Amino acid sequence: MRLFYALMDWILGRRRQRVDQETIQYSADDPWVVQQIEEFERELKKK
Repeated sequence: MRLFYALMDWILGRRRQRVDQETIQYSADDPWVVQQIEEFERELKKK
């Protein structure tokens, strides 16, 4: 049973790391995100 819990902790830890990395990847400081926001604002001004 301890092995099962250790395995679950390991899997959930790996998953949490991956989610954290994805969150960091698309932070608001990311140039791609800033570019998308500016593009969206330009589209709104056109209408």
